[in-house]
Amino acid sequence: MKRALVLSDLHLGTGHRRGRVNIYDDFKEDERLAQLLDKYAGAHLVLNGDIFDLLKVPVLGQFPDEITERLGGIKLFKCLKGHPRVVAALSRFIAKETSRITVLPGNHDMELIFPAAQRLFTRFVTGKEEHERITFITRVPHFELDGVQFHHGHQFEALHAFDWGQLLLTRADGQQVLNLPWGSLFILRILNPLVRERPYVDKVHPFWPLVAGGMVFDTRFTARMVTDTAQALVQARLNPTWWKKRPFAKLTSFLRNDVGFFSHLDRYAEKIFRTQHHVHAVFMGHTHVPMLRTTRLGPHTRTYVNTGTWMPMVDLGFGRLGQHLELHYGLVEWHDDGPRASLHRWHGTRPESEEVIA
Repeated sequence: MKRALVLSDLHLGTGHRRGRVNIYDDFKEDERLAQLLDKYAGAHLVLNGDIFDLLKVPVLGQFPDEITERLGGIKLFKCLKGHPRVVAALSRFIAKETSRITVLPGNHDMELIFPAAQRLFTRFVTGKEEHERITFITRVPHFELDGVQFHHGHQFEALHAFDWGQLLLTRADGQQVLNLPWGSLFILRILNPLVRERPYVDKVHPFWPLVAGGMVFDTRFTARMVTDTAQALVQARLNPTWWKKRPFAKLTSFLRNDVGFFSHLDRYAEKIFRTQHHVHAVFMGHTHVPMLRTTRLGPHTRTYVNTGTWMPMVDLGFGRLGQHLELHYGLVEWHDDGPRASLHRWHGTRPESEEVIA
């Protein structure tokens, strides 16, 4: 029976060092991820976006927003070196002859569209720069596998959607750089500096209670955060270049998508099911909210799965109030009557104790 293991939003950063806090790397589950990969060796591994958090990798203490192929390679190299156990597990996984790996870039690791980054990843995992069972999706924002469609999910939000008709811009010096959407520029220019002062600001869902409470209990910082965000948004709206390159025609579309920041994506999956009848399941990530939804259309049941995130999140909603770290993954099993998609929570084997490194 053919199987696919689906992971997204691991957000691997540059690693952790004993006695030093790395506020820009939220991934600490190297061992349990390695256990999961070992369990499903021989399957088709789908890395469905934001496996690496390249937007939060500093270079010489800065977060440059003109990302060339060389700079993207430098950032990816730091992440691969920072998580050797994950790299070793990927190497063991692909060593099995029936294993495959398909990589779909997300909004946090779009540098993987660069050939140099692809060669670097493949070399770390296999020892050579090309491998017949490792595939990178770089021409379209999603892909399909025997009745199952995979999207990272950021393309459904105006803030984070990339222009796949023009992923690269050419500078005056001839260098090509990533054509970043406003959401990526916001993370690089505004959010990352704020994380230095309040490391939790990018790990809260939903965001509005943090702002409301911050106005009372952390007024100066919150007011500055709101002011900087509003100023950056207005600048983007007034920038004719930004207007020209975004694939939206009306201001109402901008506002509707902006207000829906990190909203649920299941309604987009329902549209796919209603217009593409051959699709039995849709996988997404991006929102960091795990979800399983089924829709009955005619004689068939369609399944939407969001695989959540492997980084700790603080939920301020009343239904899930508190900090959560739930290691979700998706699984597809193809039977004679078609694919069956499911959502799982990984536990693995935790050690009796672990050294506190930060």
